[in-house]
Amino acid sequence: MHSFEVNVLPVMDSDQVVGMVAARHLLGVPDTTPVSEVMSTDVLLLNAEMPIREAASKMSEKGADVAFVINDTLSGMVRATDLIAEVSRSYDPLTRLPWQDALREWSIEKLRTGHEISILFFDIDNFGQFNKQYDHVTGDRVLELVARTIERELDPDLTILCRYGGDEFAVSTLYMSDEAHQLAARIARRVEELQIPKVRETISVSYGVFGGRRTREREMVHYAATVDDLIVRASRMCLQMKQRKGALAMLQLPLPGVEPEEPVEPRVRVTGISFVVQGKEAEASVELTLGSAHVSRQVRGDAKRPPEMLMVQAARDALTALLPHVGTIQILHASATSIDLLEKGEKMEAVMVVVEVQTASGSQLLSGFAPVRDNLHRAAVNAFLHALNRPLSKWLSQTGQRAST
Repeated sequence: MHSFEVNVLPVMDSDQVVGMVAARHLLGVPDTTPVSEVMSTDVLLLNAEMPIREAASKMSEKGADVAFVINDTLSGMVRATDLIAEVSRSYDPLTRLPWQDALREWSIEKLRTGHEISILFFDIDNFGQFNKQYDHVTGDRVLELVARTIERELDPDLTILCRYGGDEFAVSTLYMSDEAHQLAARIARRVEELQIPKVRETISVSYGVFGGRRTREREMVHYAATVDDLIVRASRMCLQMKQRKGALAMLQLPLPGVEPEEPVEPRVRVTGISFVVQGKEAEASVELTLGSAHVSRQVRGDAKRPPEMLMVQAARDALTALLPHVGTIQILHASATSIDLLEKGEKMEAVMVVVEVQTASGSQLLSGFAPVRDNLHRAAVNAFLHALNRPLSKWLSQTGQRAST
């Protein structure tokens, strides 16, 4: 032991570990004493395929400083200090989430025991702007808030969440495909409800979902490769969503080097929305902007009510405060709906709004429609403004302005 500079050795009987002997056990012991008389039989044996987090847990429960690793026969030895270093590297100190190795281990174990898994991959949109426009403290705060938001939507018995790297997060879940897609969409909506003081930009995520479709047992499968394939496919779908968002944003920007022929005229814009549930009460908040004027209004109501109605009420209050002479607006209907796209064989989620506008010249019924693009609350506000597009344009044109909603 001295010549090899080791403090502990296993004691073998044939190919079986029957105990261990530490250097301190030999101090003051006669040279002819058999090892069996000084060894400790309280030995912890670990399987070579056991995840390090599980191994660390077993060593902690037993209070063992050393464990021997078995793979049919003795393979090696591991110290508690070795595992502590490994486990600490597997957790992100900022978000307090495990890194991707924990997700892989969890997923492999579920596949090995006959479960099916789905992978949800999230990427924060335009994350660099929070560091550049504000500071790294704000960027870190965005990461923390997104991590906690995702975490709150998960069932810990059926899912594991990790920080995959940078501004990316991944979830492995036992949900099948449809439920996994619903979960991802719900998380995306919750993220868009986040607000940080002094930050006007909307926090949002792109996401991709893959897996949860198997209908028969796997045979001769390399589980680690299967997990990696699911992660790669989910991340690709996430990237595709991110690219589509970028393309849509570019369509709204002027071409580089091309000056507009006319000055950009003011228009009513949605510059802020939130929907927060606290216990039995919900609060909807909408901020509208026209030129340099900004108006924000909040509406509280029963959390059991459809959120789109509260969002439309907040939008109505903000609009009438921004344009007090537009008339009296009564909300007759606001609800989410599903529309069959026969040519594509798909369904589109949307919000329909019906209002009655009363002015000095009379009243009229108006309806508006807006598709749900990952956020039901924003769609409700867009549908409300769509209903009022004509009267707003007419009123603003008569006062020397034009609105585009």
